Amino acid sequence: MAANQQSQSSFRFLKAKIGHYRSGELIRSQWEAFLLWIFDGIPGFPGFVLRYLVCRSLFKRLGGFAWVQPRVVFVQTDRLRVGRMLGVNTGSYINAIGGITMGDYVLIGSNVTISSGRHPIDGAEPPVYARPSEPVPIAIEDDVWIGAGAVIMPGVILRKGTVVGANSVVTKSTEPYSVVAGVPARKLRSRLPATPA
Repeated sequence: MAANQQSQSSFRFLKAKIGHYRSGELIRSQWEAFLLWIFDGIPGFPGFVLRYLVCRSLFKRLGGFAWVQPRVVFVQTDRLRVGRMLGVNTGSYINAIGGITMGDYVLIGSNVTISSGRHPIDGAEPPVYARPSEPVPIAIEDDVWIGAGAVIMPGVILRKGTVVGANSVVTKSTEPYSVVAGVPARKLRSRLPATPA
């Protein structure tokens, strides 16, 4: 009896978690995960080339070469648009459920999290764990460097030339050519030279 109740509970949980997806979306997401996993750990230059080819086939748009280190996790790549010259270091997690647009010459350090999905938390039911993510887009403009361990929250726009310090949590959009750091991230300075008065 208890095993049957547990099975029913598990089924209800799965239905709530993935029930809003169409079967084609579920099949694509599993194919995406499989392809990325197969080519994830291949070392050296051959690995970079193969991961680039996989990204080129999966991303909504990839305008140039993507230098993707091993152990990078991409989710919902069909909602990921990338310009020319993307570099992503080991251990980063990029979830484009709400759509992510990246410009040209974007550099992402190791163990960075960029997730365009927000978990709704208001109310007691259903449990937060069982709620589907709310898609909220993220934009990363040209010439942005995101330091190791940083977290980019849903809805943020990293303006052209932004540098994000290591282990920062970016909760709001940045100014062009700004250097931001901290939890939450705040502007430290501009990358541009001061204008004489």
